[in-house]
Amino acid sequence: DQRQEIYIEKIKTLVDDSQINTLNVMIMQVPCCGGLLQLTKTAVDSAQRKVPVKLTIVGIEGNILSEEWV
Repeated sequence: DQRQEIYIEKIKTLVDDSQINTLNVMIMQVPCCGGLLQLTKTAVDSAQRKVPVKLTIVGIEGNILSEEWV
């Protein structure tokens, strides 16, 4: 996507203003979804509050393939 800074700012605001305790990024196993995790990491790194990020990868049939803290 173009203008990724808009997404980064929205995630950063979510972390800072909503006062969430964790953030779970759920993506499909296909390669194009990996960008969402990178956007999230960038946003969390630039946020004032620090929250742990959990990555959940979903298979093409809807099953959970893996979960890990990143």
